[in-house]
Amino acid sequence: MLLTKVLFMIFLTNINEIFLYFCTNMIHVKFSFNLLILCFLSSALGRLYAQDAQTIVHAPEKLHRLLETKIALDMETSKERLYSIQVYYGVFAATTAVLEEFKTLFPTLETQLIFETPNYKIRAGSYATEREALEALGPIKRKFPAAFVLKP
Repeated sequence: MLLTKVLFMIFLTNINEIFLYFCTNMIHVKFSFNLLILCFLSSALGRLYAQDAQTIVHAPEKLHRLLETKIALDMETSKERLYSIQVYYGVFAATTAVLEEFKTLFPTLETQLIFETPNYKIRAGSYATEREALEALGPIKRKFPAAFVLKP
């Protein structure tokens, strides 16, 4: 008990010095304390694994069959998505005249006359790659300068 009284008395006599020390060095103490908290939190948070849960979905068999059918249909339509060349578009009379001229100049190319409001369009060829379509576009563009490759 005597020891605690003596320590308390020493503490009271030196309180001014202790107070001044902390006030002058508070910036360093605060920075060190913040750094200590930051290090602790970063090490603690690095060990947390909040995203470890796995979700298991139980879907009906009908849904699986529907998805398989959808995938098969998408594969079929992707085969149909080919590059083509649009040669001309305009009113019906002008487009049919250009179509006849195109068929005489390029008889081996497959051509289509398509109506999309308000124009008729001439499309030629079906190419698997854009490169093939661009190679075929060269000779066509010499005779029909407005021709261009249509992407699927």
